[in-house]
Amino acid sequence: MTNETQETMMLFAKLMQSRYFMTSVWMTLGKRRSHDFANTKGKYRLLNLLSEQDGLTNAEIVELLDIRPSSVSLQVKGLEEEGYVSRQASAADKRVSLIYLTDKGRQVIATGNSETDSISEDILAGLSASEIAELQRLLTKITKNIDGQKMYDEQIDRNMHFQHQNHKSWNRSRFPW
Repeated sequence: MTNETQETMMLFAKLMQSRYFMTSVWMTLGKRRSHDFANTKGKYRLLNLLSEQDGLTNAEIVELLDIRPSSVSLQVKGLEEEGYVSRQASAADKRVSLIYLTDKGRQVIATGNSETDSISEDILAGLSASEIAELQRLLTKITKNIDGQKMYDEQIDRNMHFQHQNHKSWNRSRFPW
């Protein structure tokens, strides 16, 4: 590994150790995944679903989120008590309740998105549009290199699991951080 490569990797390591940076990464990922309801958790997952498809029945929510009916009932009840959703009788069938996002629920989603955007803007402050474009280009190249290493990730996972099962600690001597 050349000195330049080592320096570059050390800079990445510093970024990964920054709670502020990692918070931004996870929040941005969560914002992007909010449309992938399988990757978000609990009540926020339901709020995200309703922000995309308002006016769903409990049965539709069960199917879309692939969770138990009892879980949906509890989540809807909790969100309703907190003022994030409301239930309204269906015009087509008065026996069916439709779940709608309230203004307060919409505000929670908007606030989360705004906070994520703000942190990301802070981190990239001072970079010009062309520098951001170049950074995106370079990170895309790095990501493609990493995507090609899936087998290596699986091997590391197996080794870590094996060492954990045998109560051996992972040898970190190669890594200065």
